[in-house]
Amino acid sequence: MYKRINIAFIIVLCVFGVFVLRLWHLQIIKGPEYKKIAESNRSRVIDIPAPRGVIYDRNDVPLVRNILSFDISMIGEHMPEDPGSLAELGRVVEVEPGHIRKLARASSNPYEVISLRRNVSFEEVARIEARKIDFPGLQVEVASARGYIYGQTASHVLGYLGNPTPRQLASPEFSDVPSQAFIGQFGIEKRYDGTLRGVAGKKIVEVDALGNVIRFVRIQKPGRGEDLKLTIDINAQMEAEKSLQDKTGAVVAIRPDTGEILALASSPSFDPNLFVGGIEREEWRGLTGDPRKPLMNRAISNQYPPGSTFKTVTALAALEGGIVTESTPAFCGGGTYFGRLFRCWKEGGHGGVSLHRALVESCDVYFYEIGKRINIDLIAKYANALGLGSRTGIELDGEAQGIVPSTKWKLNARKDKWYQGETLSVAIGQGYLSVTPIQMARMIATVVNGGKLYKPHLVSDGSDAKPERVLDFNPEYVEMVKSALVGVVYESGGTGGRARSDIVSIGGKTGTAQVIAGAVRGKALSDEQQDHAWFIAFAPQQKPEIALAVFVEHGGHGGSTAAPIAKRVIEAYFNPPKPEGEEAAPENLEQGPIRPQEGPVLVEQTPEPASGD
Repeated sequence: MYKRINIAFIIVLCVFGVFVLRLWHLQIIKGPEYKKIAESNRSRVIDIPAPRGVIYDRNDVPLVRNILSFDISMIGEHMPEDPGSLAELGRVVEVEPGHIRKLARASSNPYEVISLRRNVSFEEVARIEARKIDFPGLQVEVASARGYIYGQTASHVLGYLGNPTPRQLASPEFSDVPSQAFIGQFGIEKRYDGTLRGVAGKKIVEVDALGNVIRFVRIQKPGRGEDLKLTIDINAQMEAEKSLQDKTGAVVAIRPDTGEILALASSPSFDPNLFVGGIEREEWRGLTGDPRKPLMNRAISNQYPPGSTFKTVTALAALEGGIVTESTPAFCGGGTYFGRLFRCWKEGGHGGVSLHRALVESCDVYFYEIGKRINIDLIAKYANALGLGSRTGIELDGEAQGIVPSTKWKLNARKDKWYQGETLSVAIGQGYLSVTPIQMARMIATVVNGGKLYKPHLVSDGSDAKPERVLDFNPEYVEMVKSALVGVVYESGGTGGRARSDIVSIGGKTGTAQVIAGAVRGKALSDEQQDHAWFIAFAPQQKPEIALAVFVEHGGHGGSTAAPIAKRVIEAYFNPPKPEGEEAAPENLEQGPIRPQEGPVLVEQTPEPASGD
């Protein structure tokens, strides 16, 4: 009897011991782990994106701001798995079920807040709020979104935002960035993302079984990003964009004495507001599938032959190299022979010309004659010194290098020696030569400032700009070239007469770059076969404050197509349009913020010649 009682007691004691050991294991060994799980069942940690810094133009006009946005999100653990519920959720939030499933799979944390849609309308918020009870974990939050005030204007400069890629999330640079955050993926937004982004905050909230917020436990406020001031002048920028409407091309304007970019426009363009909250698939396909490539920044990424604008470089090289003087004559009868016939753009020829008139009237034969006597490496020396054939280093991705041919270049690239006949083509800006619009803007800026080569930049650090190098140009030769370039615009027979302004003196050089070599005179060409139009310019004549390059793809003659654009951009810079209201930002390209008038007023007027080059 007592033996059975003892056995039963031992069994009970053992069972009780097992319970005690199990309880000790759960509370002591596994206690912290289960406590964390229990806490996560009733609390959530939600990332709070930091408001990005505001971007201003050089005159403190805001270009990009932050606006309130309604965002739709869902807790990962509440995401429906069965196809029917997932399809119904997709109908409620107007997102494809397949995309929702993709977002859920990309999240490894079941308690992560998955963003479904951003920047939805108030009407949509009301509709979704009415269905929240059917979908535990569905949330509507007020957040900060990006607003690009001027739409397409300066889009290739400002850029756009997007979710971080897996590679970016794996980088230490983005270790503190939530996976659902928006970061800079293009343009200035990308280059200065670390400055503009700020530091994300967090809020810990207590939720019920349906995922609804009961109370806030703790909030760590986000740190706002720093503001950024660009060198862009919004008046010049808007005029550049307006002038390029319905055209394919680029405008780059720069301050010759600092390298500050005043305008950088590429056409066609895009509206960065499309990317706010995530771009729709159809809109993305439309941008990437557009044959005109609106996402491409033609100001820095596309390379073209410079045409007769390069005669500015050839003239300086010939003067500095002792090949010609200002009075060296040549006769243009419409062409010259050097193994074959090299034609001038003017079929009947220009007659007797000197260097000054050759630049004013853009006489090809005069520069062919220089090409017969000059060494290609001397041209390459001055072209390279003026920044051609190398990237400028501007704070934007995708910059092209261009090509300045030389004997060494051809031997390496073509495995062949250089022939003097090829120099004739380079002397007028054709042949193997290729440049970008930003290179040409820096080139003319360096010429007219006397030889100081500055790095083009969009953001100033507040210190005085220092040139990358100072070229040892003879000031007399610089003034000869500048005088001729002013003559291009104001003298009889000048090819750039359509750039004349009533408010500031403008100098420039036209250029027409061949698309089809050896095109038959008088033969009709398709739009895609038309020559490219160039115009490089500066203003005013004394102490220039702006230099620019205008390029119009398949635009025909530089004098008739590109020169008027340069005039409008320069005038917008010196004499900006008045806004309808002093406080109001412009709603379109017809109005803009006002700035005090600058620059001397032009007094000389001569009859406008017919456009040539």
